[in-house]
Amino acid sequence: MSTLSVSAAPAPARQARWTFLLHRWALIVWAALVVVIGGLLLWTAGPPADEADRAWHRLEQCRRLSRCVVDMGSYSTTYTFLTYAMILLPFVVAAWAGAALTARELESGTALMAWTQGVTPVRWLAVRLALPALVLTVGATLLVALHRFAWGALEDRPDRRPAWSGPFTFHTNGPTIVVACLTALAVGALTGLLVRRTVPALGISVAVSGLLLGGAHWLMPHLWTPVTEVAPLRDGYPSLFTGVELSYGMVTRTGAHIPTPDCTAPDMDACLRLYEQHGGTGYYNTFHPASHYWPLQLTTSAVLLLVTALLTAASFAVLRRRTG
Repeated sequence: MSTLSVSAAPAPARQARWTFLLHRWALIVWAALVVVIGGLLLWTAGPPADEADRAWHRLEQCRRLSRCVVDMGSYSTTYTFLTYAMILLPFVVAAWAGAALTARELESGTALMAWTQGVTPVRWLAVRLALPALVLTVGATLLVALHRFAWGALEDRPDRRPAWSGPFTFHTNGPTIVVACLTALAVGALTGLLVRRTVPALGISVAVSGLLLGGAHWLMPHLWTPVTEVAPLRDGYPSLFTGVELSYGMVTRTGAHIPTPDCTAPDMDACLRLYEQHGGTGYYNTFHPASHYWPLQLTTSAVLLLVTALLTAASFAVLRRRTG
């Protein structure tokens, strides 16, 4: 009895070692991406942010002149590029997971060889999901922290930062991008088990991940109760473009919220008279203010985690059915 337990104990360690050796290039690429993007984010929070701060000060000093040209530096361009790079990370994960994590091993017979050497299919899949999940979580969390640092680097001009509600900044500044990488990992693993061919699994994994992540972004504003503000017609729309917008329009005498009628008159007073003829008394704006950032982040992350859990459970169910 003791001999059996001793011989069985190293199996998970052997599986972890074998998984590391098999996918070491993927680990190296991921580490390189984290180091390069993280290093550039740190640099962006330094000289480019300082340069942008100085440029805003110069702009304020010369705004009364008839002509004022100020070079805002590389902060905005670098920040935007790095934000896009982080948004693409889940798709990179989906491509790798779909092509290499399960499909390639099933297509080449490597998985079958492992199963005939005392490694159960369930343990095989568990190790292949757990280790990448750990590496992805650590790397993506580090990048989110550095991205928030770069985003908040304009301390003297917080109103000039990229809008927190911008779809790319919103996700790369919080845990949703971390969970999105885990969702992409689960999508790739399940696709590889179902398709068992490397190239088709790669394409399907990227496409399905795009649909799921796009659906999560579309659902995000509806996961928390928004705020509705109303203002008189002559005051304009309240708090417009200050958060995540859901809808805006005109308020009528009955309190109904309707789309603002089209008005092509060159004079704003003429448009206001037109709106009043339609029963308009003011404008409304339904949106999520900055105080809703973390509730939206956490609820969206929870939805993605639920999807990830369901995909993972489906992967184990498919593997059990196919291996008996």
